[in-house]
Formats: sequence, C-alpha cells, structure tokens
Amino acid sequence: MNNTSLGQRIRQARKELSLTQNELAQGIVTSSMICQIENGKAFPSYQVLQSLSERLNKPIEFFVSDTDASKRQRSSYTLAKALMASESYEKAYSLLKTLQETHGTEQDEFQMTLSECCQRLGKFEEASEPLDKLLSNAIHNGDVSQQVTILQRLGDIAEQSGQYQLALYHWHKAYDLLNKSEIDPAVKSRLLTSIGNTYYKLGYLEESLQFLQQAYDSRESFLTLEEVGQMYLNLSLSYRDSNDYKKAAYFSEQAYIIFKSQTNMKLATDVKRSLGVLLGKQGQALEALTILEECMEHYLRDGDLYNLGLTELEAAQILHAKGDLEAAIERLHNSLGKFSHNELETARAHHMLADMYRHKRDLPTAIQHLNNSLHLYQKQGQSVGLIEAMSLSVKLYEEWDNFRQSKYGEAITA
Repeated sequence: MNNTSLGQRIRQARKELSLTQNELAQGIVTSSMICQIENGKAFPSYQVLQSLSERLNKPIEFFVSDTDASKRQRSSYTLAKALMASESYEKAYSLLKTLQETHGTEQDEFQMTLSECCQRLGKFEEASEPLDKLLSNAIHNGDVSQQVTILQRLGDIAEQSGQYQLALYHWHKAYDLLNKSEIDPAVKSRLLTSIGNTYYKLGYLEESLQFLQQAYDSRESFLTLEEVGQMYLNLSLSYRDSNDYKKAAYFSEQAYIIFKSQTNMKLATDVKRSLGVLLGKQGQALEALTILEECMEHYLRDGDLYNLGLTELEAAQILHAKGDLEAAIERLHNSLGKFSHNELETARAHHMLADMYRHKRDLPTAIQHLNNSLHLYQKQGQSVGLIEAMSLSVKLYEEWDNFRQSKYGEAITA
C-alpha cells in the first residue's frame, strides 16, 4: 500500500466507505476535482486533503506517508522522461517497463508517457494499449477533455503506422466531442490540421480543404509559427490539387516566408518544391524542373529519401507533360525504392508508371504496374486513387484486347 499514489489511496479509502465521488466531494471540492485527484492529474491543497481525510475517517498521514521505494520510483520516472527528452527512447522504454513490472504503475500520466515512448520506437500496438484503457476511464468519468486528448493520440499512432482510415476514425470521434466541453484551442486547431492533412494524403481534396480552412481560421493565437507555416503548406497543396493555383501560390509564398524566417531549411525546401510544382502546372517546365532538381539535391544531402522520392514523382509528372517519357519513367523507377513502407506513395508511383508504359505501348509492363497500384490503393482504402486506377485499367485491357486480336486474330476471354 505504501507504494500507491495519493490518488489511489483516496480512491481506496472512498470505496471502503462505499462513497461516490460526488458524496466525497460535497462541500469540499467538485466531483470532477475528486476524479482528477484519484487519476493523478491534480493534487489537493493541505486544507482540502485534511477535509477529505476527516470525511474518509483516516489520519492525514495515511495519504501522505512516503517510503524510500516510492522516492526511487519517482526518481526513476523523472529520469525516464529526461531520457525521452534527449531522444534516448530505448533506455527510457527499458526504465519505464521496469517501473511498470515492479510497481504496477497505473497513473494516467505514467501510462501516457509509456504510450508516447512506445510510439517513438514504432511499437504502435503497445502504444495503443494503455490509451485504450485510459479512454474507457475517461468515458466512464465523463471527462470530455481527456477523451479528446487520448483520441488525438490514438489517431497520431494510427497515422504514423500508415493506418489512415483508423486515424480519421479516432480524430472524427474527437471532433464530435469538441462542442461538448471547453477544449484547449491549440488542441482543437491541431486536431483539425491532422484531419485535413490526412484527407489530403488520401486524395479527398474537398474534405481536406474543409478542415484545413477551419484550422486556418483559428490559427494565429494557438499555433506556433512553424505550425502555421506547415498549415499554409498543406493548404497550398490542397488548393494546387483543386486547380486553384492563385490560392495555392499565395499560401506557398506565405509558408516559404515563415520557414525562411525560422531558418528551417527542410520545411523551406518543402515549400520550394511546392512552388516548383506550381510552375510546372502553369506550363513553365524548365523553371519547375530546375527548382525540383535543387530540392532533390537538398533532400539527398540530408538523407531524406522519402521527400527525395516525392520530388522525383513531381518531376516525372512534369517530364511526362513535357514529352520526355523516358526521363519520366526513369525518375519513377528511382522513386520506388525510396518510399519504404509508405504504400500510398508507392501506389501512386506504380499508377503513374502504368500510364506511361501505356503511352509507350508496352502494355504487359503497364498492366503489371497497374495491378500493383490497385492492390495498394485497395489495401489503404484510398477510394479516389482506386477509382482512377480502375478507369485506367479499363482502357488498358481494351487496348490489350485489340492488340491480341490484331496480332493473333483472337479476343481475350474472361
């Protein structure tokens, strides 16, 4: 018992007397405060603790007595958080798991910290487990703010592991709770941005713009300058894909100014890439390719293979529009090895290769790439890409059928 927290001891004493949180709180604090104290999210003043101890028929020492073991526990936990702050996640994870095994730590803060550490290490399933339990507790206690925080985290974990539809499921549940309690405006703005960004990745441009615009409307007071810049960048991408190049250029320029002022060269390069793509859309192919080449050099120096691959995709589209099909195909093949586990971008590359090999009249190779893209789009639930790929599939198989008839005098049968 000595190794339990203050909140756990209050809960234990309350249950011994069969009191509800509301009955314990009456005339002293709110029932919500009792809930927070018991869950380790708040600490009572001495006067409040004295009143609670009297109502619970326990000496105040029962709640505040300490031992060397609990001191060591707090020290170890503080060290684990310091290790995480220094990005030494493996060491922090080992320490946190030892604490969990030896002390059975159940406080909300500890569970959130353990979850974050697991997420940083890519242990996504393990990261979700404590959050699922905390979410159940928050729902039981009617703590809407905590529910939103946990759902945001669950969405972050799903998004990071490539489960975009699951991420949207969690974030939309959080979004539905926003008007049911006073939520930190920064949390709300980041939630809207997360939803908008993920819709963009999935190709739902109208939905992406809807949520990013909401985040933009409440941006200035609640986001850091870097976060505002990132939001401008995503708005630019969404407007670009909606063919609203004027707004896309405006937001790109604003983002570039912010990132430059922050001396954040990686993000500034992302914006530069966006500007290059816009020039390509406006028919300025040479200028666009020059800018994208500069971006690729920067990503290559930084070892940022993912963004290098994305830029090669953009360059391939411009080369294709320019009529340089062989160079476009070479860029796409180069990009395929750089996306690692990002199946959406891999699907996009295969889709583009299918279309380009179709233009080369290499139909077997085109069909092979198209089948790869269809499989990945379907696996990721990317309906927009899937519909576009299926449309290309119809054209390809019609052309293949015609080719077989002209060459062999027979039609393909199902």
